[in-house]
Amino acid sequence: MTEELLVKSLLDARPRLVAGAFAVVRDAHAAEDVFQEVLLRALRMRESFSDEGGLLAWARVSARNLGIDQVRRAGRLGEILSEMALDALDARLEEMGDAQRRRVESMRVCMEKLPEESRTLLRMRYDEGRKGEELARLLRRSEAAIYKALSRLHQALRKCINERLAEEGAA
Repeated sequence: MTEELLVKSLLDARPRLVAGAFAVVRDAHAAEDVFQEVLLRALRMRESFSDEGGLLAWARVSARNLGIDQVRRAGRLGEILSEMALDALDARLEEMGDAQRRRVESMRVCMEKLPEESRTLLRMRYDEGRKGEELARLLRRSEAAIYKALSRLHQALRKCINERLAEEGAA
């Protein structure tokens, strides 16, 4: 692929690539930085790309990964992943009925009521996808204690959500 075609293809795709990076880094300037880094890396690797489709697929994945790396270096990975999970839920809310919307909103409110330590445990388990054994090692607790804590959190959330929904139904 020629340098001219590569640059033209990436510049044409710039709005989509920057938007994808922004979804991860949540900062317009940082998203632009990610795009510029993708462009520079693509230029260095231009011999690797045989067509525009392959280039753009690589650029999308690279922009996302560079954005995640940037967020990780800033120490905001858990925060960003939680926001991304909530954004994904928000997108799904558009497709859901009223009952599902109320349940998701209740869950959001109930999550905010949890102590920070509990939210951190849930974030590590579900946003970061860590398993019980890894959580036990990281938090210096037994695996049984981790599973017990998760079980109690699930019960507390279920109770809180059901109570909120019952209150809404009575109102």
